Amino acid sequence: MAGVVVYEPDDEDEVDGLPWAVTFEASAGEDWASFVCGPYEREEAVKLAEEVLAGSRGVTAVVEPLLPVEEAADVLATIEELRSED
Repeated sequence: MAGVVVYEPDDEDEVDGLPWAVTFEASAGEDWASFVCGPYEREEAVKLAEEVLAGSRGVTAVVEPLLPVEEAADVLATIEELRSED
């Protein structure tokens, strides 16, 4: 499935002021390594993702905020939280 997936937070305040990134991924039977571009303002990231998808097939773009993480413990805590949601 190709398309643009934009992270929409429950509370805009939790991402207000954060930089945004776009991850481009293969889709529709394509096989290539994904890559991340950014940082951007949210609107710039969405615009870039939409322009790329308008000019190409077999691409999915994920637009999401870059979370400020200062310690490995923060990353590990987030991973554990996400694992517990499954």
